[in-house]
Amino acid sequence: MSSRDGEEFGNDLLVAKERDLKPLREQSEDALQLGYPQTEAMEDFLDLAWCAGLRAGKAQMEARATERKPNIPAVAIKHFEADFKDLMEDSADTLNLSLPSTIGMWGFLHQAWMAGNRTCEAELMGLFMEIRSDVAEEARKWLEEKEG
Repeated sequence: MSSRDGEEFGNDLLVAKERDLKPLREQSEDALQLGYPQTEAMEDFLDLAWCAGLRAGKAQMEARATERKPNIPAVAIKHFEADFKDLMEDSADTLNLSLPSTIGMWGFLHQAWMAGNRTCEAELMGLFMEIRSDVAEEARKWLEEKEG
């Protein structure tokens, strides 16, 4: 069994968030030609979008685990609408960009949401695999078989 704890899992999520959002931060700043205060606000909105995607991914994984024939797209859409609509409105009001730039900004937020969604699935599946198997013991057995 794995000795992995919640803090380690949380750290993995923080690393994944940085990996997922760093390119979006850079691309959005360049593409939208944001000033410093807008850049800071955009980073916050990207974080919020990523976390919303993470929550949606968790709900999708729960549906897979608890329902016989889950409607995963419906679960995703429900969470997308619940979290993302308000995020779109708040970001448009806060950043006050032109219409084309606002639509571009929403594209970046959507990418952040999707990245959070995918990361949740990957991290939860990795955690499940790690908990369900003893990697060190499997490696020891493999080495013994190779020597024998």
